[in-house]
Amino acid sequence: MRISELSAKTQVSVHRLRRYEADGLIESQRLPNGYRDYEERTVRHVIFIAMSREMGFSLPFIAEYLPRFKAGKLSAQDMIEAILARVDEIDQLISEQKALRQKLMDHIGWFKTQARRKK
Repeated sequence: MRISELSAKTQVSVHRLRRYEADGLIESQRLPNGYRDYEERTVRHVIFIAMSREMGFSLPFIAEYLPRFKAGKLSAQDMIEAILARVDEIDQLISEQKALRQKLMDHIGWFKTQARRKK
């Protein structure tokens, strides 16, 4: 199938598909006219990549897990564990951002105190 068909089937832009191919995540054959030709199974691979990106996984992470997915050796439990680790990362970021927010509010309080003293 051509890249435009792959894009339509996966809802992933042609630009992004080219990026995935440049990064070695998917592959195509070149037809004599220069067009890319993708196998039907690539649809499933692109959907896995797109879902992984939606969950915030990095391209290096995807590059590590994708071969196992393609080979049918990536279990649901493997992905659940990876997703739970991602949730832990997000919880840590939320905690850090909440602490930063509190610090900012404390600084606002300090500046308000300084402004009242000058009156």
